[in-house]
Amino acid sequence: MTPATPGCRSSSTGGRGTERKGFMSTQASNLKVGLFVILGLVLGVGAVAWLGASQYLKGAKTYVTFFNESVLGLQNDSTVKYRGVDVGRVKAIRVAPDYRLIEVVMAVEFEGDLSKEMVAQLTSAGITGITFIELDRKKPGAAEESPGIDFVAEYPIIPSRPSELTRIVSTLDRVMSQFRDIDFKGMGQKVDQTLTSLQKLMGDQRLQRAMSQLEAATAATEKLAARLNLRLSDQTVQELVDNSRAAVAAGRGMLAELERELKAMKLAQTTARASQLFSDLEQRSRQMGAQAQQLALQAQSIGRNLEQASANLRDLMGRLQQNPSALIFSQPPPPRRERAATGK
Repeated sequence: MTPATPGCRSSSTGGRGTERKGFMSTQASNLKVGLFVILGLVLGVGAVAWLGASQYLKGAKTYVTFFNESVLGLQNDSTVKYRGVDVGRVKAIRVAPDYRLIEVVMAVEFEGDLSKEMVAQLTSAGITGITFIELDRKKPGAAEESPGIDFVAEYPIIPSRPSELTRIVSTLDRVMSQFRDIDFKGMGQKVDQTLTSLQKLMGDQRLQRAMSQLEAATAATEKLAARLNLRLSDQTVQELVDNSRAAVAAGRGMLAELERELKAMKLAQTTARASQLFSDLEQRSRQMGAQAQQLALQAQSIGRNLEQASANLRDLMGRLQQNPSALIFSQPPPPRRERAATGK
C-alpha cells in the first residue's frame, strides 16, 4: 500500500472539522426554531385568552356592594348571577373603610342602572359551600334592607339584602326575644287576682241579701197587685208582676251563669299549660337555630374539603403531564408504620 502523504492527511482533517461545524450549526438552528415555535404558541394562547376575556367583559361596568354579614366562601373571580345566569365576576373583596362592613367590587355586564333597579344577595350552591352573588330586581314597596354607609364609595352601589340563612337566624332570635318579653308570671298573678275577686263577690253576704230583698219585693208586689186588682186594670197588674218575675229570673240566671263560667274556666291550669307550651316552643326554636347553624358549618366544611381534593387532583394531573413515567417507575410511599416512626 502507498503511504498517505502529509497533504492528504491535512485535507481529511479539515473535512472532519467542517462536518463538525456544520452539525453544530444545524443543532443551533433547530434549537432556535423550537424556541421560536414555543414562544409563538405561548403568545397565541395568551392572545386568545385575552381576546376571550375582553369579549366576555365587553361593556362590563364596575359596581360595589356592601354586606353586613360573613362572606365566607366568596372569592375573587366568583360568579355574579342574575336569576341563575352569569352576568359578571367578583373583582375584589375587602373590609370597607368603616371597618364594619364587607366591600365587594364586581364587574357586571348588564344594561340599565343597577344601583336603582337591582339588589344583591349572598347565595350558596347546594352543600358544596361555593358562594356567589345573586342579583334580582327590587320588588315595589319592599323595605330597604341594605346597610347604611357614612363614607364615599369608589363605584356605584348596588343595594344588598341579608342572605336566607341570616334571615332564618334573625327571625328565630326575634321570636325568642318576644317570648322572653312576655311576663307569664305577671299574667298568672293577674288571673289569680281576678278569680279571687270573683269568688269574694259570689260569697259576699250583701249580694245574697240583695237577692233576698228582691224576692221579698216581688212577693209584696204580688200581694199588692192582688189588693189593687179591683182598682187597677188587669193588664197593668199583669205587666207589673211579669216585670218583677223577669227581674228575679234574670238575677238568678246571671248568678248561675257566673258560677258555671268560674267552674269551666280553670284559668290557673290554662295559664300553667300555656307557660309550659311557650317554654317548649322556645326550646325547640333554639334547637332549630342551633341545627341550622351546625348545618351551615358542615356545608362549608364539605365545600372546603371538595376544593382541597380538587386542588390535589389538579396537582397530580400536572405532575403526570410533566413526568408520565413517574406513575410507573416512582417509588411507592412508605407504610404508615414507617412514616409514624420517622415522624413524617
